Amino acid sequence: MAHHNGTVVVTTFILLGFTSRRNLQLLLFSCFLPIYLLGLGGNLCLAILIRAERPLHTPMYYFLSHLALMDLCSCCTVAPKMLLGLLKGHDTIPVPGCALQMFFFAAASDAECCLLAAMAYDRYAAICRPLHYGAAMPQRLCRLLVAVSYAAGVTSGVIHSSMAFRLPFCSAHTLDHFFCDIPPVLALACANTDLNQLLLLVVCGTIQSISLAAIIVSYGMILCTVGQSGSRRAISTCASHLTAVGVLYGTLIFMYLRPESTYAPQTDKMASVFYTVVIPTLNPGIYSLRNSEVKRAVRRRLAKWGH
Repeated sequence: MAHHNGTVVVTTFILLGFTSRRNLQLLLFSCFLPIYLLGLGGNLCLAILIRAERPLHTPMYYFLSHLALMDLCSCCTVAPKMLLGLLKGHDTIPVPGCALQMFFFAAASDAECCLLAAMAYDRYAAICRPLHYGAAMPQRLCRLLVAVSYAAGVTSGVIHSSMAFRLPFCSAHTLDHFFCDIPPVLALACANTDLNQLLLLVVCGTIQSISLAAIIVSYGMILCTVGQSGSRRAISTCASHLTAVGVLYGTLIFMYLRPESTYAPQTDKMASVFYTVVIPTLNPGIYSLRNSEVKRAVRRRLAKWGH
C-alpha cells in the first residue's frame, strides 16, 4: 500500500487462495499441476495440428483451433499464478497485474461463449443442410464469426476491468480468491458498485443468453435430424458437446448472473476451478479427440516424425 495526500492507496492485493493449511496447499498443487499441463499441451497441440494438416482446414476445425487458443488464454491467465501461490504458500499481485488478469480472463470467457455458438451453427449446417454446407459456411463467414467472437470478448473485458479499477479500494487489499475475478474484486471496493453490477448483468447476460439460445436451437435441430436417422454416434457426440456447454454456462451463470448478496467465497472458488482449469483441459477431448479425422491427422504427423 502507498500513501497519497494522507490517503491509503492500494498498490498490491494479497491473494488468499484456497486454504492456509500447508499440507492442503501442496496437495492441491500436485492435483492442479498435471491438469494444467494436460490442458496446456492438449490445446497447444490441437491448434498446431489443425494449422499443419491440410485435411483439417475446414470450418469445424477452424473454429476448434480458435477454441483451443481461447482455452490456452484462459488457463495461462489464471493457472500459473494459482500454482505459484500454492507452491509458495502465499501470493500477491500488483493492481495493474490484477487488472490485466481480469481483462484477459473476461475476454477469453465471453469470446468462447460466442465461438461455441458459431460452432453449434456450423454443426447444424453440416448435419441438417449437408447439400448446402459450402454456401452456408463460406470462408468469409467463418472469419467474420471468429472476429465477432474476439471483438465481443475484448469489449466485455475492457468494460469490466476498466470500470472495476476506477473504484477506490482504500485500505482493503486482501482478495479472498485465487485470481482477480470480477465479484471478489468488486467486494473490496469502498464505493458503490451498483453500476458495475448492472454492467456485469447486462454485458455478460446479453453475451451468454444470446449465445446459449443459439446453441440450444442449433443442437435441438441437430438432435431432431439425427434422431430421425437413428445415428447413435451423432447423438452421442451432440450429447457430449451439450454436456460441456452445460458445465461452462452453468458455472458462468452461477458466478456472474446472480445477486451480489449471494457471493460465497469458498463455494465460488470451487466453481471457478471448473471454468479456469478443468473445462479448458476437457475441451480438446470433448470436441476433437473422439473424431476420426483428428486421430488420422495425429497418426500422419507421428509417422512423419518417426521417419
